Amino acid sequence: MAGEVLKSKLVNFLVTDAELNYGNVDDIYSMAEAGNVNALGEVLEAFKAAYGGLWVGGKMVLTQTMICLSANATNRLVQDGTLDIELPLAFIRKVTIEGGFMTKIIRLDTGAGSVKFRCFGAKDVAALIEKTILSSSPRA
Repeated sequence: MAGEVLKSKLVNFLVTDAELNYGNVDDIYSMAEAGNVNALGEVLEAFKAAYGGLWVGGKMVLTQTMICLSANATNRLVQDGTLDIELPLAFIRKVTIEGGFMTKIIRLDTGAGSVKFRCFGAKDVAALIEKTILSSSPRA
């Protein structure tokens, strides 16, 4: 990631291919004597089927040219999948706000699909993303 950081924020982002890392989580469950990890796996698979992925905790960084989403250490330990996303602002066609519990969801539509993340202050973050896209686009 290159360029000046315009905004950095703790977020959760939706990852369609996220999977529970059974090996690491089973080790944690064994040390904590927390029971069988398969029960957790079943809950996460049901959630993934219902919502199209798993929410991964981490950080969003906005620069003049890119949005980067990266998982935190805990999520890297317990999950496998796409735990880092770099999305050039030039690829974003539309920025929208969706409802959510506790926090709103920012949806970034591209020609290849959507990227969703949630955070406190989502409306302000979405407005900054839109402003940055507009200021970065070539003048007609």
